[in-house]
Amino acid sequence: MADTQELKDLNLDWEAEKLCRWGAARAGVLVLAPLLGTMALIANEVYMITRLAEVRGVKLSEATVLGLLGSLGATFVGQTLLTIIPFAPLQVPVAVSVTYGIGKAANAWIKAGRPEDLTSFKEVFDKARKEGMEHLNEFKNNPDKDKPLGDETKKFDLNNLDKKAETIYNDIKTNADKAENLLSDKLHHLNEHILNPLKTKSNAWISVQNWEQLSKGELVIPYGEIKTYLIKNMAGGDLALLDLGFSAPDKLAISLQHKSYGTLNLTLSIIDFYTDAVNASTHLKVEGFSVEDNNLASLVVKMLGDKLILAILGVAFDNSEIKEGGIVTTYDNTDKIISIDFAKMLQDSKLSKNKIMNKSVLDVLHLLNLAPTADGIKLKASITL
Repeated sequence: MADTQELKDLNLDWEAEKLCRWGAARAGVLVLAPLLGTMALIANEVYMITRLAEVRGVKLSEATVLGLLGSLGATFVGQTLLTIIPFAPLQVPVAVSVTYGIGKAANAWIKAGRPEDLTSFKEVFDKARKEGMEHLNEFKNNPDKDKPLGDETKKFDLNNLDKKAETIYNDIKTNADKAENLLSDKLHHLNEHILNPLKTKSNAWISVQNWEQLSKGELVIPYGEIKTYLIKNMAGGDLALLDLGFSAPDKLAISLQHKSYGTLNLTLSIIDFYTDAVNASTHLKVEGFSVEDNNLASLVVKMLGDKLILAILGVAFDNSEIKEGGIVTTYDNTDKIISIDFAKMLQDSKLSKNKIMNKSVLDVLHLLNLAPTADGIKLKASITL
């Protein structure tokens, strides 16, 4: 007799969670697809809820699903309207978090037997929406994000709801309409008085990449521009820059000229890099250095560390915003680690005085990482409005 293996129970909660994450990840893609628009987001939500029901052996009509969406009220309508703003740092987080909240609320409602009282599920929606924002990067990297859950071009008939769904939908329609009218005014104000001036203001302190590129999360600073900046700022000293470039797979190769020691070759890797309104630091690992004198090595790498940070920030931002001074650099000869704290330099710079939505630029713009690439140093950023 052939061996038999008992089937394991399907973890319905985990299957539902995976669908919520898939729907949220897909929403982050759809919101940036200009030919699909808001109705594609609604379609994505409808298919996500339909699949959540199927996991538990329940068949929901599209009208019932639309009624459920409507029952979430002005919060859902208002948040969905925000995805219309053509500004990725706002669109993507809203689309992802709202869709995740909808999925979690719908799953809880289906699991509870689809009761008529939806009050508690609005609370589930609000809580999950915040969780979705906290896990934004995780959802954005979901491997299923490019796979549709269904026909995203389908147009749903909002006027052909079944009786139960129609009652639910109409109960919130008046408040939702009020919310939409209010938000329309808010959106106009946001575009006219915040987003457009923001882009204009950004041109004063972003010199390599424009605001749109930075808002997508990263910019690449060409080695040639960093090299030019370093040569200029190291002129007249004992140490001069000869060359700077990429060393595969992920390191920075630097060639220096010292008045007494001649040509010095240095290889660095970047351990970490982070800035916000309070903190700004990086740690670099010396992978190779053609100097055996520890005192000289310490002097060279500490000075180079200062200049390198100044160069990267000076090229990334308007040079007039960043001034030398306020950098604390230490070098551990044993572990070959350069530690650079430049929080005071940024806090004392003109950059920190620039305001966006009544916040310092350093509160809005967080630099998360530096990574040497073949084309230049990639600076990763996060924008929090």
